[in-house]
Amino acid sequence: MSKLRKMDTNSELTPVEFVDPATVIEGTAIEKGVGYMGDDGEALTVGIWETTAYAEVFSGEGYPEDEYCHVVAGTLTMTDDKGDVETFEAGENFVVRRGWCGEFRVTDGFKKIYVMAAA
Repeated sequence: MSKLRKMDTNSELTPVEFVDPATVIEGTAIEKGVGYMGDDGEALTVGIWETTAYAEVFSGEGYPEDEYCHVVAGTLTMTDDKGDVETFEAGENFVVRRGWCGEFRVTDGFKKIYVMAAA
């Protein structure tokens, strides 16, 4: 297998399930994705993920991993547990740290390239 693999944001994505239904407060996340590096249990994963509109809340231990994201399409609004709001749109980048608590709201279709670092 080649050690070089091109990431194509127009790749055919397949159904995935990352969103925990217990955290969803509005809508239904219909998710698709493709992994380019790493598998469950590996320290670093890279891929593309997209979803339909929905909202979920991270509380308790919060967001499970450190993650860098590049927004390919759509809009995401994140409101932390202190009430601070950030909105991210196509072309923007952001980092969410492990333990972040708050609301994650996708208002339309959303697609991102992600790099996740497990604990």
